[in-house]
Amino acid sequence: MSRSLVLVLALAPIVATACASSEAAPTAKTQSASSTGDAQAACVEMMTRNRTCTDDFIPALVDARARHDKPAGIAESVKTDRAAVIAKANAEWAEDSKDEAIARTCQAMTEHATSAEVDGVRACLAKESCGDYVACTTPMFEARMTK
Repeated sequence: MSRSLVLVLALAPIVATACASSEAAPTAKTQSASSTGDAQAACVEMMTRNRTCTDDFIPALVDARARHDKPAGIAESVKTDRAAVIAKANAEWAEDSKDEAIARTCQAMTEHATSAEVDGVRACLAKESCGDYVACTTPMFEARMTK
């Protein structure tokens, strides 16, 4: 799993929704949230929570990628030695989850996030336990993997 791959997947809830298209004109609820910094703040908070919940987050991320074999071959790697794949992802995540990397990546990834999308991320962030939080965000990044 490449370093950028871990980071992109960590941001998938924001990215998936930020890249969604709509035929309707923007309303107050769907206007870009990035102008107020809400998307950036939510992304940074999400990435920081991912870092706090690393022990739950990385295995869930690896398992989701294996379910969809993205990147190709990861399903076999996980089947052969899941612990090694998780260890590699953790090593990459140790760099990608540093404050500077989070800020830089979130800035690039949230330019078109909407208020509704940020609300979805915030709903997951409200989950108290790491297990509940990761269970909430996993379907968001998993949906992005299947697009």
